[in-house]
Amino acid sequence: MVELRILAVADFHGLPDADVNLLKFLERGYDCLVLIGDLTNFGPISAAEDILTKAEAAGLPTLAVPGNCDPKSILEVLDKHSVNLHSKLTKIDDVTFVGLGGSNLTPFNTPFELTEAEIKEELDDLTQTLDQNFMLVTHAPPYDTQVDRTDSGMHVGSKSIRQFIEEKQPIAALCGHVHEARNTDKLGRTLIVNPGSIGKGYAAEITVDGSVSARLLGP
Repeated sequence: MVELRILAVADFHGLPDADVNLLKFLERGYDCLVLIGDLTNFGPISAAEDILTKAEAAGLPTLAVPGNCDPKSILEVLDKHSVNLHSKLTKIDDVTFVGLGGSNLTPFNTPFELTEAEIKEELDDLTQTLDQNFMLVTHAPPYDTQVDRTDSGMHVGSKSIRQFIEEKQPIAALCGHVHEARNTDKLGRTLIVNPGSIGKGYAAEITVDGSVSARLLGP
């Protein structure tokens, strides 16, 4: 297997330093960029356009899923830039990526939310004929892990995503959504990574080379 070094970033939310932080990480040289949602903060779509234009200038393959704070019209922008991984699968080198954007239901009525039943159905449909050597990319984290715990100690991730990981055992699961839960965890063989908010200077480096490893990056 050819080594693949992935830069994983999430949760821009229109924060003023987010784009600058992304460019600093891209200068380190990676094989692939994965954007794990909330490119905007309830819009505008032009914010996502700016991010994707900067990513294109770096000249490396890029994949993206929307977050729950992105309007659903962001999918048109992701399609326009040929980076859309929402409800899709894409192969880069030897790694197949499976993506699902949005989040499980929240108390805040954000623009891009799915029921647990919808999450389960989407993921099951995507992986019916897929072998286990794939990487999952979801904005929402799996429930009851180190990557979905809020400051108050509440677990707010998706139970359907957790069940899917337990059953399918992807090589890794990249997620975001819960900014304060920047961490790694494992469910079975699956390495789970929440890189934290790029707006606050956080990201993660994922290396796939026979095995999978992750390094949290930050100031």
